Amino acid sequence: MEAEASVFIEEDPCCSMCGEIFSVPVVLSCMACGSGFCQLCLRQFWEEQGTRGCPMCSKKSDASQSKVCEEHSDKLVYFCVTDLGPICEFCYKYGEHQDHRVYHIKDAAEDCKEELKTALKPLKEKLKLYTHAKQTADKVADHIKMQTDNAEKQIKEEFEELYKFLREEEEERLRVLKEEEKLKTQNINDRITEISNELACLAINIRTAEQEMRSQDIPFLKNYKETIKRTWRKPMDPEDLSGGLIDVAKHLGSLKFKVWENMRNIVHYTPVTLDPNTAASCFLLSKDLTTVQCLNKTFKLPNNPERFDVSAEMLGFEGYTEGRHVWDVEVKDNTYWVVGVASESINRKGKHVLTPAEGFWTIRFRNGEHKACSAPWESLTMSLGPPQVIRVVLDMNRAKVTFYDPRERTPLYTFTNVVSTRIYPYFCSACKEHPLKVLPVRLSLSIDH
Repeated sequence: MEAEASVFIEEDPCCSMCGEIFSVPVVLSCMACGSGFCQLCLRQFWEEQGTRGCPMCSKKSDASQSKVCEEHSDKLVYFCVTDLGPICEFCYKYGEHQDHRVYHIKDAAEDCKEELKTALKPLKEKLKLYTHAKQTADKVADHIKMQTDNAEKQIKEEFEELYKFLREEEEERLRVLKEEEKLKTQNINDRITEISNELACLAINIRTAEQEMRSQDIPFLKNYKETIKRTWRKPMDPEDLSGGLIDVAKHLGSLKFKVWENMRNIVHYTPVTLDPNTAASCFLLSKDLTTVQCLNKTFKLPNNPERFDVSAEMLGFEGYTEGRHVWDVEVKDNTYWVVGVASESINRKGKHVLTPAEGFWTIRFRNGEHKACSAPWESLTMSLGPPQVIRVVLDMNRAKVTFYDPRERTPLYTFTNVVSTRIYPYFCSACKEHPLKVLPVRLSLSIDH
């Protein structure tokens, strides 16, 4: 075909379509009708017809690049090392390439293919690295999703126990998790896109180079300059992503404890809980069992052994056998109250006298007077006026109970020889207008190392 094309061009240097002398001569692979065409004419015909057939005989053929010098219409026989392209003998001897380093086209093709083959080796290694990096990144993306799903499931399971109150806390932590997932998924997706772009670029360069290497010498060498340029760009090795995974430990580590810490602003702790099983039938207790109000009416309650059946009295739920215990009782505008401690062995039925001998260590307010229920009772001095709160300090180890107005450092009164197997907080109120209330204390969390 090469011989036929050469003869054809030499005998008839005109395009079979436009009739003009060839600008860039092109011959077809079949050469069935002996026609030659300008490259532009042939390309335009193919675009209009949508087929790659011969314009003259309609047989399907492929265009071959010209093997002659475009400038001198002479056969290409040399390769210019300086300009990296094939040239004719006239170019070499008399043209702009006469001072350049050139050598024969055959030798040049072999040498350039070897050079290109060598240049492709690191690119292929890079291709392997990026392929591996892409696979790793894909796995990381899947793992992030799995981590998010597992973390979400575990967070929901943890919050299930505190479901009602902790819904907002759960949603907040899920929001943080989703934001982290979104951020890290975006990061890994950006990385995947970057890797994919490099993969595509490397693959195109390699495929183009390999396709060129399979072409004939003249077409190969004519495109060699652009082909070899593609191999000069060598991207950096793909870096592993650090910190790209979901911080599962941050979301799940000591989750209940961390939530518990956050609950301090919304959870109240009272050191004493009122025991409704001991309350007189005239008492109304709050739902959280911290406030007691004496009413004009009575409730139908079982007369269980623990309950006070006549006087407006009741105990705290927990009894103490050792240690130091403190609680504050808000008395405020209550006009008839008694607070203190009582022995587990006191008689809870009928009327009784509030004295240490009977198992009661208390102070009271009645008819505008504050007194310690000792034997005999003693009047208390309130230097700052009627107290709003009474603080009870029970020290089982020292067998004493002390009463304070929190506004003062000096005790109101102290009972000693407070001896009993178990001691309970004691409350009495006959005021129908104002309740007694056990106040909450400030919460603080500490970790014992």
